[in-house]
Amino acid sequence: MAIKAKGKLDPITFIYGFGAAVILVGSMFKFIGWDYANELFIAGLAIEAVVFIISAFERKVDDKEYHWENVFPQLEQENTGNSPDSSSYAKAMEQLSESIKSFSGQITHLNQSLEHINKEMLANNESTKAMNGRVQELNKQMEEYAGYMQQMNSKYKDFLSGGKAN
Repeated sequence: MAIKAKGKLDPITFIYGFGAAVILVGSMFKFIGWDYANELFIAGLAIEAVVFIISAFERKVDDKEYHWENVFPQLEQENTGNSPDSSSYAKAMEQLSESIKSFSGQITHLNQSLEHINKEMLANNESTKAMNGRVQELNKQMEEYAGYMQQMNSKYKDFLSGGKAN
């Protein structure tokens, strides 16, 4: 198993962290009421004071600058003092135009798809309305049929009982 290198250990950062840890342990000792709490506080604060004094004289290295000319070759021509090459700008603008045309085509296709979906939904709505009308008509017929069946059952009962009900 390979261990990744994480960079160099900065001694100032290490001492600063060590001093902070001593102060925290001293705080814990103070809260609990244990011995040597004051000594730990003094040691931790002294370490922090020394780190702050050293860091006051520390010099910072500027971050590495990005090489934008690798992304935008036009910048390299401007930095060298040469007049910018109009063909590179034209190429860049042509690429931008092609991208915009492609994007516009995709939006047009999306719009057509949405219109198609809308038409299908309207057609489905009309079909649903027609089916609803047929179902209502079927319900009416079933109610009539149930009424006829009740009349038939009533007459059949009369017939079975020998006509005594009337």
